[in-house]
Amino acid sequence: MICRPRLMKEQNDLQKLNDPTMIIQVNETDLLNWSVYLFGPEDSPFENGIFKIKVSIPQNYPISAPTLHFQTRIFHPNVHMDTGEVCLEVLSQKWEPRWTIESIIRAVRLMLQEPNPDSPLNCDAANLLRANDLIGYKSIAQYYTKKYAIDKHEYMNKVNAKDKKTQ
Repeated sequence: MICRPRLMKEQNDLQKLNDPTMIIQVNETDLLNWSVYLFGPEDSPFENGIFKIKVSIPQNYPISAPTLHFQTRIFHPNVHMDTGEVCLEVLSQKWEPRWTIESIIRAVRLMLQEPNPDSPLNCDAANLLRANDLIGYKSIAQYYTKKYAIDKHEYMNKVNAKDKKTQ
């Protein structure tokens, strides 16, 4: 696996970063499969949720881009409703080996804030945005977040309670 040193460095860099908007879990026995828990961006229909994303890294990474799939159902024009596949230019036409897993996850987080209805995998979400029906889009996206995502507030309460017990 030619990408092992690069992935080990990226994993170490991410652990040092300690970013509160994402939790990254690397399978120690399979370095090519990562799980990301992405906190929904503030001021978006996803802000109260935490979303699980599977990152599958090819053997020839970083020459080839990883693939990302939301494992948490989400209503977004750039995420396939059934498979969770993510449509993001940096994962296809604009991929360059200088991109890292961290930068890709940041791009996904930005995509949640700024959906692109002109490159849809979910036509229903895209059509609402194209019709300028922001209320409809946001209400459905919030419904899916509430129904399927990990509740951010409950999660933070559990973390804070756990921290108090260890003090």
